Amino acid sequence: FRQSLEMEEQVYGAGVAHASVATGLGNLAGVVQARGDLAEAERLFRQSLEMEEQVYGAGVAHAEVAAGLQNLAGVVEARGDLAEAERLFRQSLEMMKQVYGAGMAHAEVATGLANLAGVVHE
Repeated sequence: FRQSLEMEEQVYGAGVAHASVATGLGNLAGVVQARGDLAEAERLFRQSLEMEEQVYGAGVAHAEVAAGLQNLAGVVEARGDLAEAERLFRQSLEMMKQVYGAGMAHAEVATGLANLAGVVHE
């Protein structure tokens, strides 16, 4: 994923906010998290989320931003900050409801609810 990310940065420009670069950052963060480096994974997920907000607009409800919040919440939960994880899961869930429609059945909303329930239950 690092090579892919480096190539995307060459194509779109280093430091340029682009959806593909944000996705690459998120993918790399997932691998880093799976390897157990929660601090680096959190840094990369935050960087990815910040870029998504630049691309789609800060405060704008978008499915990619909601997914980025879910990913960040997951690593924050894994490192034990349940209050922050709950806040991020709630923020993501509210955004998903805006994107997919409040009261509408959608797999992403169901996953968001399950993730929130898991952290609240802990």
